[in-house]
Amino acid sequence: MTTPNYPGSSSDSPYGAGPSNGQESGYWQDSSYGQSTPSYGQNAAYGAQDTAAFTGSSVSARPGPPSNVGWAVASIVCFWPLAFVAMTRALDVYPLWAAGRHAEAEAASASAKRLGVISIAIVAALVALYVVFIFVMVGLASSGF
Repeated sequence: MTTPNYPGSSSDSPYGAGPSNGQESGYWQDSSYGQSTPSYGQNAAYGAQDTAAFTGSSVSARPGPPSNVGWAVASIVCFWPLAFVAMTRALDVYPLWAAGRHAEAEAASASAKRLGVISIAIVAALVALYVVFIFVMVGLASSGF
């Protein structure tokens, strides 16, 4: 059985001990065991990366606006006809922000919050009208109308 001749391995060693002539050939050699280990081009500290590649104009350092999903859930509980639009707008915030469309993401966040507040206000108004209706009915029943 023949072993393949990988880069940095000796043709006479089945374990890939490296070239016997002392040349590196893209690998560093561990002198204590004689086996070659790939260096992968990391000459500096482990995991060091060039941060200049990550500071492009499409990546923003500031955090995105809140998605206001809580307000959308409140609109589901309180007044569901507004919930469809509120949830859609709330779930559009992060994809819009990631796409670099910051103004649209902020508008979607504000819209989701506004629709949640409107749905809570509608339910509060309906509850207040119900309470007034009950008091009027109890007052009319006690007056003997």
